[in-house]
Amino acid sequence: MAMGIPLFLLFSVYGSVNVYLPVLLSGLGYSATMIGILQGIFEAAGLAFPIFVSSRVDRKGNYGLVMILLALLMALVLPPLVLFNNFWVAATVLALFAIGFKGSVPVADALVSRILGEDRVNYGRVRVMGSIGFVCITLLMQFSPLVNPDNPVSIVLWIAIPALLFAVSVAVIPGLLKARPEVDTTDAGKPDAGKPDAGKPDAKKTAPTGVPGSFLPRSRFASLAEFPFQFWVGIILIFLGFLGMTPSQRFFSLYVREYLHLESYAGLWALSAAAEVPLMFLSGWFIRKFGTERILVVSLAAVAVRNLIYAVFPSFGGAVAGQLLHAVCFGLFHPAAVIFVTERAPKRLIAVGLTLYSSVSVGLAAVFGNILGGMLIDTAGYRFLFTAFSAFPVAGIIVFFIFKNRLRRAH
Repeated sequence: MAMGIPLFLLFSVYGSVNVYLPVLLSGLGYSATMIGILQGIFEAAGLAFPIFVSSRVDRKGNYGLVMILLALLMALVLPPLVLFNNFWVAATVLALFAIGFKGSVPVADALVSRILGEDRVNYGRVRVMGSIGFVCITLLMQFSPLVNPDNPVSIVLWIAIPALLFAVSVAVIPGLLKARPEVDTTDAGKPDAGKPDAGKPDAKKTAPTGVPGSFLPRSRFASLAEFPFQFWVGIILIFLGFLGMTPSQRFFSLYVREYLHLESYAGLWALSAAAEVPLMFLSGWFIRKFGTERILVVSLAAVAVRNLIYAVFPSFGGAVAGQLLHAVCFGLFHPAAVIFVTERAPKRLIAVGLTLYSSVSVGLAAVFGNILGGMLIDTAGYRFLFTAFSAFPVAGIIVFFIFKNRLRRAH
């Protein structure tokens, strides 16, 4: 599929950031609490922008152009982070970087969904190229001298390079810059269809009305109201899963470097990404056989077990075992979550649904998780951090069984 190479490069950026962002901030002299706050700001900034642009991107269908602009933003905004070692400069730079970093994924996912059409259950077969890109970049960082973890400039450079390559790939691969605007078929078959004004809304009925206390038009809130109850329960359940994964996704490099006193964190990141590849590739088969709901609850259980392994077995072997569980925690969880969202979102609002998944279930979880996690590290240590965060996926399992019957897809 045409999106294979861009996904490979986009998640190469993710590999660089996931492995080295906390190491970069630590090298600039920030404490765990400050790193948690900065990463929380980074995640929070990534929440708002995608929500405001997703429906517009869906209407215009200019996914390729938007991805190029977001990639260029990622590549160009980071140097001041190193040039001006100041908390507020760091917060501003990370907020701007997050727009490109967090905004690219839902746009890319929406384009993949548009290209696949009714075959979107095989999303995992395309998305697996992102996992392969993640593995390749982290292995390159572990076993080559290209990245010096004690040199912030080196880290910034190897975040910018794959971002630029991502932009180039979208620009040169045929078909990705093609506009794919949303098709309105609501007036098809009506007696007036085909007339000059057919399908145009009644201005008196649809003129945007301001929502008190908000700059958003009422229509934006009306769109959110179209999502069914089961969609919102799923968003909460997935949120609790990703909240539970925050320590392993945002503080793992520091855990290995500062608590285990090992320099093998990039290789361990590569191991986790490699472990997810087979299950992500086969995720369509698992989804068809077991359904998204069962896969979600099994993945939540795996997240809880993974956290407890890091806490109970603080060693290289424990780190390896925990990273291998990423196969289920993300390799199955993410595709099942994406399919759950796309099947339950209204068809014309799939990109909005995916943005809510990315921004709320993933992004908002990371905001809370980073701030809380940084504080827990400074006050109680890494083992308590992992133990405490195992409670969140357990809460998700409870939510699942409370609303089990209402989570099934409506036919």
